[in-house]
Amino acid sequence: MDARARAQELYRLALDNAAWCPETLTESRGWSGTELADALRLLGRLGLFVPSSDNRNGWTALAPDTALRNLLLDEEQHTHALLTAVRQTRSALAQVVADFQPVHARELSSVQMEVVTGEANVSAALQDASQRVEEEVLSLHPGRALPAGMVEAGLERDRLVLGRGVRIRTVHLGSAAAVPHMTAYLRRLNGAGAQVRTAHTLPLRLIVVDRSLAIVPASQTADGEIAAVVLRSETLVGVFRGIFEHCWASATVLTESATASPEGDWHPTGRHRELVRMLAGGLTDEAMARKLGISERTVRRLVSELTERLGAASRFQAGVCAVRLGWLDD
Repeated sequence: MDARARAQELYRLALDNAAWCPETLTESRGWSGTELADALRLLGRLGLFVPSSDNRNGWTALAPDTALRNLLLDEEQHTHALLTAVRQTRSALAQVVADFQPVHARELSSVQMEVVTGEANVSAALQDASQRVEEEVLSLHPGRALPAGMVEAGLERDRLVLGRGVRIRTVHLGSAAAVPHMTAYLRRLNGAGAQVRTAHTLPLRLIVVDRSLAIVPASQTADGEIAAVVLRSETLVGVFRGIFEHCWASATVLTESATASPEGDWHPTGRHRELVRMLAGGLTDEAMARKLGISERTVRRLVSELTERLGAASRFQAGVCAVRLGWLDD
């Protein structure tokens, strides 16, 4: 007998004898205490049994139509309470909008944002920023190495800024820093007085000037031209400064080894650790290559080295081994 059949039998018994005893079911009919409790719970949920102090068994059986009316009444009361709460919330939100929308509008009006498109205009924006800087320039450079011509132009601009006593802190992708012309550039920049570090991954390309200006990439135009967003807002610039400081704290100070070829010996940290994180995140070879600034072929080689080193038969097994070794621990 299932729970519903037992509930029907108990309901029939209660209708025949309002003073029914639990022992009638547990002793005479062989129900367990759990089975009786389940039947009572079902009848109570349906509203067919309601608590009562008039009967020794503690329950009163109601007719189905009465139980249904009671259930509907409860739902109506619950719905009315919800509607009342919604009306109160709507009223409170309307008051919040009335009180704070003008403040928000003033804050938005203080944010100056400009989108510049085309290599020439982006370069002009960078040149303008370098002339305006008074204290510090912060920058993150993910992706592949820039062309040698752009790098040389940037070095000349940086030297002029450093000559005015401005501090420069910059973080470049380690794989890009290993490209010969980038290696030479970073060493010369470091020698000119800038603080240079490298990292295995970086979240975005970013330039922050003092505490009032930030330049970040924008999506390419329909014609394929590069674009950048120039932001002038202490609040937003503060957010980007926080991103930079996080990357700076975990980056490596530029050394000979930091600009050595990325084809060197395998290590259980560094790029392989970043690779394990990306594999755990389900990234494709293409996505991992883009984040690390290397080719898909190199990514496949590094994954192969990783699985061989761990004695794993698959990428998944390599990830399991890496977790067991604690490589993904912060």
